Amino acid sequence: GRLQVQADYEPGDGFIPLIPKFGMRMAIPEAFSHIDWYGRGPHESYQDRKTSAFVGQYSRQVDEFIYPYISPQDNANRSDVRWTSFTDSEGEGLKIKGLQPLSFRAWPYTEEDLEQAGHDYQLPDRDLININLDLKLHGVGGDNSWGKRTLPKYTIKGDQPYSYGFVIEAVEK
Repeated sequence: GRLQVQADYEPGDGFIPLIPKFGMRMAIPEAFSHIDWYGRGPHESYQDRKTSAFVGQYSRQVDEFIYPYISPQDNANRSDVRWTSFTDSEGEGLKIKGLQPLSFRAWPYTEEDLEQAGHDYQLPDRDLININLDLKLHGVGGDNSWGKRTLPKYTIKGDQPYSYGFVIEAVEK
């Protein structure tokens, strides 16, 4: 009834200056559309955009969780998350507990859908929920009205090792 996942990154011999994120993604059934989490919220937060998102316990449906930017792009991240659960209308589903704080995002579409859509209305409603579970996610940047790069302390250096883990367990009524 429990699965522990561990991921390790060791830089290779080639030079990798920065990486966008260190994490994993998975798809779950669309019926698990109710999201609860203990971490920053209730709105999205990133490592360089989180001072207005306070740590607490929050709850949303997946369609309320995402943020419809004018141009489709990465959205809905929640940072400093200790656990999150995805359940159906009867309260059954799965819970993910970080072995350290995580960032996570959940969408009813895929990254490929985001890349192909020119407008928000072009994003398909898939029969899945796409979850990203990350140790680190590159900061948003734009400290001077979007012209400035992300500050170095909010980037992810590709020449350093990283390791993280989480536990997935069933949620039953």
